Amino acid sequence: MGYPPHRMARLLIFFVSVFILTGFLAQLPLVGALFRIPFLGFWFTALLVSAVAAKLGTEAVDAGARRRLERSLGAVDTPHHKGKLGALLLSQGKARRAIPLLAAASAGDPTSLELRYPLGEARLRAGGDPEGALEALDSVLREDEEYAYGGAMLRSVVASRAAGQWEGALERVKRLERNHGVTPESAMLRARTLRSAGEAEAAGRAFDEVAPLAAASGRGAASRTWTWRLRTMLARTFG
Repeated sequence: MGYPPHRMARLLIFFVSVFILTGFLAQLPLVGALFRIPFLGFWFTALLVSAVAAKLGTEAVDAGARRRLERSLGAVDTPHHKGKLGALLLSQGKARRAIPLLAAASAGDPTSLELRYPLGEARLRAGGDPEGALEALDSVLREDEEYAYGGAMLRSVVASRAAGQWEGALERVKRLERNHGVTPESAMLRARTLRSAGEAEAAGRAFDEVAPLAAASGRGAASRTWTWRLRTMLARTFG
């Protein structure tokens, strides 16, 4: 039993694409030698094309599912559904589109921390309104300082920094560290805030804390330590 014509066409397109791409990759410096090896070069290219096609296919399916979910959530005009749609848009990196939905949802259900927290996050990610982000996050913290396992406090530090409120940011870092202990991330935030506030010596001491804290963080500490060393070096150099 033969293959259907459309499958044969897809197979033909696949092999032609692999053949053309193999020729192109073989001309590249450094890696080109790998693709000039008979059979192996073609096989490597076929794997690469298959992986890219699978990734694109998965993303297309996911995008379609997200669009259907957006339509279904947008069809019901309640704070809950507006909040769900806003959170979905935020997770897709569409913070600006999420803000009016989350703001309306929060106004419709002012008791919900689950709506105010993502509103603050959306305002923070969108940029341009750190004070608005801080207002939403502070409204959460006034009721639950430990909301999102300290995530709300952490994001409020970032919002305070974005608003240029150095003293407020430092106070928030202290509260975060009091509640959850000193971590590489909190030390980094403290160091950057101190430097922005003009306290270079104290900032240097805080930067010095980061790598040892990462090294003492348990399993996988070695790789994390190098990551934090690099981040510290970049932060010392570029802010």
